[in-house]
Amino acid sequence: MKKYSQEEIEGLITCKKRITDPPRKEMKADRGSLRNDIQLESLDGKMGFAVFMRINERFPENFSIGLNFIPRDEPGSFCLVRYNGPHGEYVNAPIEEGQPHFGYHIHSAKAELIEAGLLPEKYAEITERYASYKEA
Repeated sequence: MKKYSQEEIEGLITCKKRITDPPRKEMKADRGSLRNDIQLESLDGKMGFAVFMRINERFPENFSIGLNFIPRDEPGSFCLVRYNGPHGEYVNAPIEEGQPHFGYHIHSAKAELIEAGLLPEKYAEITERYASYKEA
């Protein structure tokens, strides 16, 4: 995977996008989750993105809404940011030692994780910006 600076990652998250394939009207049940997706591209059409939405059917507070970047010049994709509901303990290693959380939290891609070959959005922070799927 290409190396990205933190400024490039922030630019990918905040750039203006247009919907190229809208979500279904109803979420689709699949393996215990309700799912839906949206395909996007940058306004200049040079970059692709996908939004994913997942809600656990038995525990709706456990959800995930994320934004993936789909590079046009290399295979694959990676998650830029992901908004989650509570789903158990998580530790931010290797960036921060022992910061478990059980509440609402946001995972964000970090340049140093990409460079280390780790899951880009492994880092997470507790948030009070939302307290439900709809608010996220």
